[in-house]
Amino acid sequence: MMEVSPLMCVPAEVRMIIYAYLFDDGGNKQLRIQNAGAGKLPKTEGRIRSRYYMLERTFHRRCYETTYRLETEGVSFCASVMRANKKIYEETSYLVYGSHIFDFGCHIEAIEPFLSDLTPPSRQLIREISLYKRGPVAPYDNDRGEWRNVCRFLHDHGSIKKLRLILQGGRPSTAWEGPQEFTAAELKLLFDIKHESLDWIAELTRIKGIEELEVLPDVQYCPPPSSTNMIIFAALSASIEKGLTEFLRTQLRLS
Repeated sequence: MMEVSPLMCVPAEVRMIIYAYLFDDGGNKQLRIQNAGAGKLPKTEGRIRSRYYMLERTFHRRCYETTYRLETEGVSFCASVMRANKKIYEETSYLVYGSHIFDFGCHIEAIEPFLSDLTPPSRQLIREISLYKRGPVAPYDNDRGEWRNVCRFLHDHGSIKKLRLILQGGRPSTAWEGPQEFTAAELKLLFDIKHESLDWIAELTRIKGIEELEVLPDVQYCPPPSSTNMIIFAALSASIEKGLTEFLRTQLRLS
């Protein structure tokens, strides 16, 4: 006969108090998940984490093996408790996955392995994530391939209800000739003619079930536009808070 854990003999309300102590988020409702740096694979304490390969975001572009890790300071999760038995796992899953926002930032390569390592019920508990979308043109670090993979994975396996999207933009240091800002209608035209600067939006619309969208700009100074693509990028950047946000909400069918 299997021995029953003493923890399972106490009332559920008491177990919740114990779990709150064992899974202390330090008041952080947003948890940052990032790629481990090259040569910095973390110890997994018995849990098998998916490993994957990625390219350095440097001039050398070296390929290295990595995995994801929790980077939020002040968080202390006793993850080994979750492996005690199925009942404890079910009771603690919401504390970890259902009551936090998961912020992947620009480390979007970590999304698929992180979510794939969860059981389907735990994955369904994650309702809000935060992503950073890099600029779609050079000299910004284009993430087109990674973005496509993430959106298609979330279409197939995600249950995201709220998306917080931080968009990288560029503000030229001097005035430029050409469009200064786009309306939602003008962006619809660019989208319909499949302009490459909006390819990432076509991938984003694959994700179904999003009910809330928060769009934030991360605009930095950049050189004066010297190409058509850079002119469009500058105008897109100026449109993030108005025209682009309105267009995104329309494409995702949000009121």
